[in-house]
Amino acid sequence: MKKSVFIVLAIALFSCGDNKSSGDQSGVKNLDQKELQYYSNGKKLYETYCTNCHTDQGEGLGRLIPPLKSSDYLMADLDRAARIIKYGQRGPITVNEIDFNQPMPANPQLTNLEIAEIVTYISNSWGNSAKGMTIDRVENALKSDQ
Repeated sequence: MKKSVFIVLAIALFSCGDNKSSGDQSGVKNLDQKELQYYSNGKKLYETYCTNCHTDQGEGLGRLIPPLKSSDYLMADLDRAARIIKYGQRGPITVNEIDFNQPMPANPQLTNLEIAEIVTYISNSWGNSAKGMTIDRVENALKSDQ
C-alpha cells in the first residue's frame, strides 16, 4: 500500500512541476525528431532574444507588444515571421483584431539556423501548431521582398 501511494505521489509531483516558461507544447506532437531539436534550441533562443517583449508565455505586452500566443498574424505567414526576426518590423499591424504600431528591432546577428529554430518554437507553442521551419525556407524567405 505504501509503495503505491509513493508512486502516485511521485507521478503527481513530476507532472505538476513548474511549466511556466515551457509554453503550451501541444504543437510539438506534429514535429519529427529534427524539428523537435529545432524547437528545443528555439526555446533557448526565444528566452534570450524575445521574452523581454513577448513574455515567456508569448502573451505580448497589452496593446504595446503583440502576442505570439494563438496569433493569427504569426501563423498566417511564417516566412514573414522569419523576415521580421531578422530585419525587424515598422508600421502598424493587426494581431487577433488588435492594432499594434511599435517597431520591433532587427536581429541581424542571428543565423538562418537560429531563425528557423525560433520560428519552429514560436509556431508550435501557446496554442500554435505548424510544421517546423527549415534553414532553406528561412534562406528563401529572407531573399524575398521585405
